[in-house]
Amino acid sequence: MATPFVQGHLRNEKLSVKVETSCAHCGRKMHLTIDSDLRWSVEEDASPMLFRPDVDFAKLKDPSIIDAF
Repeated sequence: MATPFVQGHLRNEKLSVKVETSCAHCGRKMHLTIDSDLRWSVEEDASPMLFRPDVDFAKLKDPSIIDAF
């Protein structure tokens, strides 16, 4: 689900992704939309946990965000 955030910042574009998933705890299906500003919406009555990487892109010296972790 990092795709819109990472790709949006790398391309300097506004992107969004639609995700069809299910709750790992109860198995209930969820449909999420997440954009490159980490705004999200969910069709069902759910409260998914979303977070953004704690990386200062201006100071990132690693070849990629993956290497920073």
